[in-house]
Amino acid sequence: MVEAGPVISGSAVRTGRWTVLATAACAAVLGVAALLPGAGRPAASAAAQASPDSGAIRVHLLGHAIGSERYVIHPNDGALALTDSFDLVDRGGRVQLASTLRFTPAFEPLHLRSVGRTYRFVNVDADVVVRGKQARVRNLEDSVTIDVPRDFFAIAGYAPLELQALLVRYWEAHGRPGRITTAPGDPTTSVTIEALGDARIRFPRRDAVALRRFSIDGVAWGREILYLDGGSRLAAIVTRANLLPLEGVREDLAEAYPAMLDSIVADAARTELAAAARTSASVPRMAERDFALVAARIIDGTARPPIEDGAVLVRAGRIAAVGPRQTLKLSAGVRVIDARGKTIIPGLWDMHAHVALPEWGPAYLGVGVTTVRDMGGEMRWLVAFRDALGAGRVLGPRLLLAGLVDGGGPEAFGTIWADTPEQGRGVVDAYHNAGFQQMKLYTLIKPDVAGAIIRRAHDVGMTVTGHVPRAMTLESMVDSGTDNVAHLPVRGDTSSPAVKEQIRMLAAKRIVVDPTVSWTELLGHTRQPSLTSFQPGFAEAPWPLRASYGSVRNPADSAAADRAMRAQLAVIKAMHDAGVRIVAGTDYGLPGFSLLRELELYVDAGLSPLDAIRAATAVPAEVMGLRSESGTIAIGKRADLVVLDADPLVDIHNLRKGRWVVVGGVMLDMVNLRRAVHFGG
Repeated sequence: MVEAGPVISGSAVRTGRWTVLATAACAAVLGVAALLPGAGRPAASAAAQASPDSGAIRVHLLGHAIGSERYVIHPNDGALALTDSFDLVDRGGRVQLASTLRFTPAFEPLHLRSVGRTYRFVNVDADVVVRGKQARVRNLEDSVTIDVPRDFFAIAGYAPLELQALLVRYWEAHGRPGRITTAPGDPTTSVTIEALGDARIRFPRRDAVALRRFSIDGVAWGREILYLDGGSRLAAIVTRANLLPLEGVREDLAEAYPAMLDSIVADAARTELAAAARTSASVPRMAERDFALVAARIIDGTARPPIEDGAVLVRAGRIAAVGPRQTLKLSAGVRVIDARGKTIIPGLWDMHAHVALPEWGPAYLGVGVTTVRDMGGEMRWLVAFRDALGAGRVLGPRLLLAGLVDGGGPEAFGTIWADTPEQGRGVVDAYHNAGFQQMKLYTLIKPDVAGAIIRRAHDVGMTVTGHVPRAMTLESMVDSGTDNVAHLPVRGDTSSPAVKEQIRMLAAKRIVVDPTVSWTELLGHTRQPSLTSFQPGFAEAPWPLRASYGSVRNPADSAAADRAMRAQLAVIKAMHDAGVRIVAGTDYGLPGFSLLRELELYVDAGLSPLDAIRAATAVPAEVMGLRSESGTIAIGKRADLVVLDADPLVDIHNLRKGRWVVVGGVMLDMVNLRRAVHFGG
């Protein structure tokens, strides 16, 4: 007997060429398709032996079709060979990957060759040759010979997408092993696959599509959801391109079922959040409700001197008292936690993030980030994740949302576009109804549309941030009434009159800037020095993250990269000295750890450690209108705290010595959080 899952319907607002869900409730349920368990499983022999095949996969980034993957599987000298071309155009930049895999009819790899890119800066040049019980593995400039373990597959990142389907078919053909070692990789690299059951995806006035669902954990960082049809061919996949949402749907299915993409994304999101809830439940809670941290040094996030031998009392998720330990009277039954020798600071904020998978939650908490402003992603996913966080179903920071809107066209980012003032106002209303705090302008927005968005946002109590659009200047964007500007909008010699005037304007108009220089540094790094020399977090990062950022190939030499960074840090110091409010943000980078690097760079620029910390605590709380709720350690505020083993005012690098984090009154061990999402092995 087949039981129907929940069927949720919702209206959509349509204006011009963009579509967004009209209500937060509709957004939270993620989709219009009903998925029913119980679709028939193909015979085992269909999965156990490979056969010739060909097809095309339509690829989407944030729901926007940006290219395709075409593949052919053909006989090759007693074996089979996959020939695959992956070709995307992301915001005007070409991304191409050419891959071949020779493999046995039982999907055992013989020779993988993959060259090109899987994202704008992620380079791939992998060669894996298996001869008997050994494999020669080359990844970029590194090569090694390894003994081939019993369960082994060759794959070099999330693309080719078809290669992931072959990986799952290998898993089925070989008895569904618990882990599969993959190459390229390192000794800790392995992939876990889980069968998630069958689904029958139903569409109005169309035949249902029967699919099998699988999760793949370890090819990319975070869980991917793969769908195979009744013949074990790839039907769809939901994955990430360097942490941005990327979806592939087989072209014939996409054409036959226009709602296929939305349905698959909806199902994958529910699946991911359910898995995240299980992961969250496995992380021990050290304390919650009523407890006190005592005997610590407390940096409360204000300009006041630290409290020595201090104590913080937490009750029901709020700070009930803070001050010198001897002045606090603790009632019976309150758990007392000795924090002697430790330093307590407010929970940190990342004011420029793109949160595309639930693994970000524990990763952020694992370095002390307790509030995040997302700066543009898939609306339905973000609303669902925010609501799951707010309800306590999954672990992670509080999530504030800035709604991404771009101008239309093939180079647009995402699927929410506005090309007229009327469309712009409609987008604002849709985001406002879904509970977003801000609007984010992107590159292709026209000046009159930007003005309409800004005015409408202010009318409904939202603020505006974003890139400086191509058709505008920093001055015209400020004149249009924006509240924030993303990235570092001022470049050049700080002694020049033009740069001085821009900084004076930003200060006079009280424009907030999130410089994201840690992201600039990461993309601008050269082979020397190593990633870990400036970002020690990479030493414990999962292989897919290390491989992606380790593949960056910047043509500049290290001296030129250093000069460029010094020039940007000089601008940050000049802005700070002029009174421009600076908030710390990372864009992408290494989840959580990049925020710590951002603050280290502010100190390198000449800010004091306290000013750097305030750029990630008190200042963002004020900017987001949450000054009375968060940002400092004070009575009545949310209990968002970080407990460090050393004092960051002595050395800002001591922010990396985190021991415990308190988020909404729940105290957690930071190492446990990171390990839950595969940091540290």
